[in-house]
Amino acid sequence: MPYCCVTCKATHDLDRRIFRCGCGGFLEVEHEGMFSKAEIATRGLTVWRYREAFGLPAGVEAVSLGEGRTPLVTRRLDAGEVHFKLDYLQPSGSFKDRGASVLLSLVKSLGVSRVVEDSSGNAGCAIAAYASAAGIQCTIYVPEHTPEGKLVQIKLYGAEVVRVPGKRQDANDAVIAASKQSYYASHLWNPFFAMGGKSAAFEIWEELGYRVPPLVVVPLGAGGNLEGLYLGFRDLVRAGYAKEIPKIIGVQAEKCPPLHRAFQTGQSEFVPMEVDFTVAEGIAVQRPPRSRAVLAAIRESQGRTVGVTEEEILQASRRLYAMGFFVEPTSAAAFAGWLKLDAAERQGAVVSLTGIGLKESKKLADLFLSA
Repeated sequence: MPYCCVTCKATHDLDRRIFRCGCGGFLEVEHEGMFSKAEIATRGLTVWRYREAFGLPAGVEAVSLGEGRTPLVTRRLDAGEVHFKLDYLQPSGSFKDRGASVLLSLVKSLGVSRVVEDSSGNAGCAIAAYASAAGIQCTIYVPEHTPEGKLVQIKLYGAEVVRVPGKRQDANDAVIAASKQSYYASHLWNPFFAMGGKSAAFEIWEELGYRVPPLVVVPLGAGGNLEGLYLGFRDLVRAGYAKEIPKIIGVQAEKCPPLHRAFQTGQSEFVPMEVDFTVAEGIAVQRPPRSRAVLAAIRESQGRTVGVTEEEILQASRRLYAMGFFVEPTSAAAFAGWLKLDAAERQGAVVSLTGIGLKESKKLADLFLSA
């Protein structure tokens, strides 16, 4: 299947080195392929056990570091049972390895020798890791406030780091300009990043005994994780492996809530607004390019958005650490959102913990140990 622009409906071959349509619209891959439930039981435990669902051209070889099959850990909290999807236990330390593996596999098949990406940290780490595994040169544009631990990781993978003064959006603007000379391997724009994210939905379904939960709660920045989960659960329903798509709750920091505000006011795309720095910098995306798809996914799942304050994120972080989950504040935002739900709605939910705290040790020490 080709790329299809959501705005002008133009189609583009998958071998074109583009990240968006010439009209400026974002691209989708409408793919109906699906794995066999019987066959996956005989396969390895990486995301590539679900390969048929990704929509990649035939013959694309997997660029893999063993990503996928992260634990689903159940706890009883506040009189409710909750399942934590430990997606921070990936090769580069975040859920973004799922999309990076699929996207860089496509990029390698195209013969690309150099990629650029923008990131507040985790996406840059993932793209740098998989670019290195694929033998592709890589430059990551980051906002100047990016935690040093993430920058060290990116550099040790062999990628070049370009610090951009200002907020997260300024790094995005800078990489768009750089993409005129290099392939933009974008977790914000490229639909194959979300296609890789489907694997988390498939794993949850397998880990719950071939059933889906009533509710999934995720941190919400650009929305790639949420979009991927939605597409994966939709695939399961279409294949007859599940009866319905779980409600999906996207949690945004109140200091950077463009999708939350859009959902609350009934908009189909993000609401332009001035934003502030947040402790959850991983979801501080001011102008999420795939917002139309993300908001549609929330609504079609009968889900919604939740806004959380800085103090709520920090309190949720403390509770997670007390349970043994060492995550970054961006991950804790999802748990903070779960804590704001009604007691009945919390029951049986899956909360996605997306990024490890080890990359932000200095920041976390300043936040929680400096008093």
